[in-house]
Amino acid sequence: MNGNKVVTKCCICGREKTDQGWQYTFQANEPKSVYSHGFCPACYDVEVMKAKMRLAMPAMAVLR
Repeated sequence: MNGNKVVTKCCICGREKTDQGWQYTFQANEPKSVYSHGFCPACYDVEVMKAKMRLAMPAMAVLR
C-alpha cells in the first residue's frame, strides 16, 4: 500500500492489533500509518450479545 503501514484499530475500545495481540498504544504511530477499523474479539463478543438481546426483547408498549 505505497509503503504505508496498515494498523488495525478496534472501533469500540481503540486497542490496536499488534504481534502480541490487541493492546492499547500510547505512543504516536509512524507518520505513514493508515488505520483500518474493526472489532477486537472482546468488543465483538459484547456487541453480538447486545444485538441478540435487542432481537430477543419484545417490543414494549408505550405508556400514555
